[in-house]
Amino acid sequence: MNDSNAKSANTVLQAVKLSKQFVQGERTLNILHEIELSIRAGESVAIVGASGAGKSTLLHLLGGLDNPTSGKVLLAGEDLIACNETHRGDLRNRHLGFIYQFHHLLPEFTALENVAMPLLIRGDNPAKAKTVAADLLIEVGLGERLTHKPGELSGGERQRAAVARALVTQPDCILADEPTGNLDEATAARVFNLLVELNRQHHTALILVTHDLRLAQKADRRLELTGGHLIEQVTAP
Repeated sequence: MNDSNAKSANTVLQAVKLSKQFVQGERTLNILHEIELSIRAGESVAIVGASGAGKSTLLHLLGGLDNPTSGKVLLAGEDLIACNETHRGDLRNRHLGFIYQFHHLLPEFTALENVAMPLLIRGDNPAKAKTVAADLLIEVGLGERLTHKPGELSGGERQRAAVARALVTQPDCILADEPTGNLDEATAARVFNLLVELNRQHHTALILVTHDLRLAQKADRRLELTGGHLIEQVTAP
């Protein structure tokens, strides 16, 4: 991550013939069919599609939170699916950041403690972890909210804290599942613009699942998940 030009040429996350099936009684549901996806460092990719198309399922597979029926996921060149659970968790902590529709901040901890948590979990020095967390909270506009707990923050502030938490480990890629879906339109636009700005500043790849086509069009690439297939959408000039 030291040389941004070298990093931009790298593929940080890749899906190879990724498929997912669910069995319901005598029925087999083919949710994803041999998905091929390659994400480069610093790139932003939006995934759109109808409700139930499998967007969240795909994101869970890419993040190693679920196993595919077939295919593989390569994260920083390693097969995430083939790893044992301990090594998979270590790869996720070092290379991925996660943002969800609901912030999932721990209510009993302050914004600073929540953002520092991923660093503390991996054993970083507590003082250094809190310094890094504080710097990121300042960067997302929460410098005056460091000691506030989630219940004392607005919805937009909680989601900005979640963005800071996703970035705190300096991941290669952030996976965002409807990160603005629980916000009003104006706040959603501000949070999304923040995500894109940080994506470019930190040169961290961003994969965004969203139902909002206006937001999706701001990404470098837009993909539609339909019928189990991922199709590149071309935006008119």
